[in-house]
Amino acid sequence: MLFNSYAFILAFLPITLLGVYLLGKSQSSRWVVVWLIACSVAFYGIWNPVSLAIILPSLGINFGLGRWIAARLQQPEPDERSASLLMWLGIAFNVCFLGYFKYKNFLLDTSNWALGTDWPLSPLLLPLGISFITFQKIAFLVDIRSGMIRSFTAFDFLIFVFFFPQLVAGPIVHYREMVPQFQRLSAKLDSSHLAVGLSLFAMGLFKKAVLADGIAPHANAVFSGAEQGDPVNLVGAWMGALAYTLQIYFDFSGYSDMAIGLARMFGIRLPANFNSPLKSSSIIEFWSRWHLTLTRFLTAYVYTPLVMRLTRARMDAGKPVLTRTGKSVSAFAALVAFPTVLTMALSGIWHGAGMTFILWGLMHGAYLVVNHAWRMWRPAWDKQRYERWMKPIGLCMTLLAVVVAMVLFRAKTLPAAVAMLKAMVGLDGVSLPQALLTRLGGFAETLLHWGVQTNLTSGAAFLQAWMWILVLGWMAMALPNSLEVLARFEPALQFQKGRQQIRMALALDGRWAVLVGVLLAGGVLSLNRVSEFLYWQF
Repeated sequence: MLFNSYAFILAFLPITLLGVYLLGKSQSSRWVVVWLIACSVAFYGIWNPVSLAIILPSLGINFGLGRWIAARLQQPEPDERSASLLMWLGIAFNVCFLGYFKYKNFLLDTSNWALGTDWPLSPLLLPLGISFITFQKIAFLVDIRSGMIRSFTAFDFLIFVFFFPQLVAGPIVHYREMVPQFQRLSAKLDSSHLAVGLSLFAMGLFKKAVLADGIAPHANAVFSGAEQGDPVNLVGAWMGALAYTLQIYFDFSGYSDMAIGLARMFGIRLPANFNSPLKSSSIIEFWSRWHLTLTRFLTAYVYTPLVMRLTRARMDAGKPVLTRTGKSVSAFAALVAFPTVLTMALSGIWHGAGMTFILWGLMHGAYLVVNHAWRMWRPAWDKQRYERWMKPIGLCMTLLAVVVAMVLFRAKTLPAAVAMLKAMVGLDGVSLPQALLTRLGGFAETLLHWGVQTNLTSGAAFLQAWMWILVLGWMAMALPNSLEVLARFEPALQFQKGRQQIRMALALDGRWAVLVGVLLAGGVLSLNRVSEFLYWQF
């Protein structure tokens, strides 16, 4: 079931809210949590009952491992060795579980191509949200082993993993930030929570159904052509790459708003997962704004432990490490470059089973290494002058880097990605629609003299695509995001409150209700072209 569907908006959500309202009369928040668990299981099962049959046993195994780890740590003499062994056993199980369903065919196909084997490929059902659930289960086991989680019940575990607003595509949540909220949950619906939640949901639905789905055909046309071997030129390739960047921007932003809004309707705050990443002036800043909870997970459970282990190993061997005064190239390579590239490669693998995703992760790893090196060894310029000149330059360079990498993220095959990238650097020439050139008068002759060629594509579609790009680009770069607009109501966990004038301006009054109604109506009326969220497949 999709958030952007009539079944969810007109049936599932009202029934779930009605159940909470009726059970709230019992003054027992436990029954409300039980109801939310039941609705969440139904939400998952309606998508595909087989997925439910696959995922539930894995949850049972993780729950059992978690109880065993906690029991060994709570003995009079804690058995930390057994607890660590059980934790690593659980991590291995989760990685293998994810690998079988998501990467089996990719690995077999790679073996057939590289080694000449003849492994048969068979289609596998990919359980809904398996990547997000897997990371949450791993974090759960690690947090138990570290002592951050000391006691938990089956109900606590199920609501942590299965709470439906974050089930499809995140955010990736931690047990210790979510379960205490459910334990403190009011038994009754709160009108202020409903108002903030509905506002976020309406804005997210509009982003997805109107903006992201509206620009999607222009991105799909270019990438589908490249996949089919059709010629792609400089202007068309950049049009497709920019259109897809904005499509996934508003698609993921819309989903994140809807997820946070849905949770808020029940009085639960999910962590922020999206914070205007296209406003970033460096790739480091970009990853502190895009998919925040994935960055948080990879930093806490992969990058930081790896850096600490490598640092201790270098210190034991008498090799230099990074300090404020000591910044050797060898230490940078070992303690920044290698962990960064490895972590981003894992990010690419997590996103999808394909060489393009791996290369996308490696490309972002290289971007981050260059950015860290620049920060470490850049000239000691005046800070104000540096900010005045380098912030806009960094903004343009970051946008360029992100758009180029998005080609690998979107292309279904490596040859299609190569064709797009070649066209984007001008290797396949420049062409414009013939219908457009005929309306440029004398300037068309100048363009033809400069080597611009003509093609038979639709001039109207070409102009429409660029209008979409310009309008959505302006919205992404100039307007406040949804969480900033609602910052005074603390819509999400771990969110910086944004600009003062935004916080002071908004009030949940009649005018705001009309605006929310317009956005919600626009989103609902656009559901005749329902499409899945791009991030659900990850």
